[in-house]
Amino acid sequence: MPSEYVGDLETRDINEQIDRILKELGNPEPPLSLPQVRELLKLDIGYFSTTDPSALDEIKHRLTVAGKQLLARPGLIVDVFKNANLSALWVPDSKRILIDNDTPKLKHRWIEGHEISHGIIPWHGEFLFGDNLTTLNPVCDATIEAEANYGSGRLLFLGDKFGNEARDTELSFKSIKSFAKRYGNTITSTLWRMVEEREPERAVFGLISAHPYYPNIGIGNNVETKYFIRSNRFKEQFFNITPDDAYALIERHANLNERGAVVDAQDALIDVDGDTYEFRIESFSNSHTLLTYGVCERKTPFFSLNIS
Repeated sequence: MPSEYVGDLETRDINEQIDRILKELGNPEPPLSLPQVRELLKLDIGYFSTTDPSALDEIKHRLTVAGKQLLARPGLIVDVFKNANLSALWVPDSKRILIDNDTPKLKHRWIEGHEISHGIIPWHGEFLFGDNLTTLNPVCDATIEAEANYGSGRLLFLGDKFGNEARDTELSFKSIKSFAKRYGNTITSTLWRMVEEREPERAVFGLISAHPYYPNIGIGNNVETKYFIRSNRFKEQFFNITPDDAYALIERHANLNERGAVVDAQDALIDVDGDTYEFRIESFSNSHTLLTYGVCERKTPFFSLNIS
């Protein structure tokens, strides 16, 4: 699926909220301390297990006491976690973040940033606890989730700091891994920020997908491509390119490596005007998913066979 669109006005408002938090924290150096963010915003965090009935009963009890909006139906929250397969939830009344402890620890930092964003984006409160709660995250309200993901990225990568630093380095998995370590975030989230913020005026795409030769790597909900990330320039110039088009490039060039470098190639894509451009493409497998970026290098007379 493509990364969902966040509107210009929403982007500006979210940036203002994140910039205010970072300013009040003294514009810190990476990695961002989430405990300091929670202290500033007076937030609480809790962990539970969807596989532990006693833990869910405890959540139900706590929300009966603390969650005014759920007072008449405290069992709703338990049903939400079970049926919607959620990994976390923001509870506005108690200013509490609940995270599924069964979720891999590497993902907790992003999840916490995501839920903090739900809490600081003013218009999210009316959506998160409406009558259709069970149909929201992640099934029906992709825009709300995209806004929270955007806020999480801006928070964990310290506003404009990451983009400014990334522009001084080459786009490569070596630099992505280096920034992931410096900012204390996952390689996946760092790839996402590199594609969107390093050179927004350059056509760049990213793909989080399955491995063409190893079905156990990256397959989720029986789809080959989980996220299709695009720079602003790519969205404008190559909006005709679909996730399947991008994945076809991977299938064409992938080697048999189960882990490490999988693609290192040059190929071409045709833009909305019918012009062909050469892209440098690299893919890296972390044994859980396949991460890919493609960066536009030059206009070329070559025709890409993957576009009908």
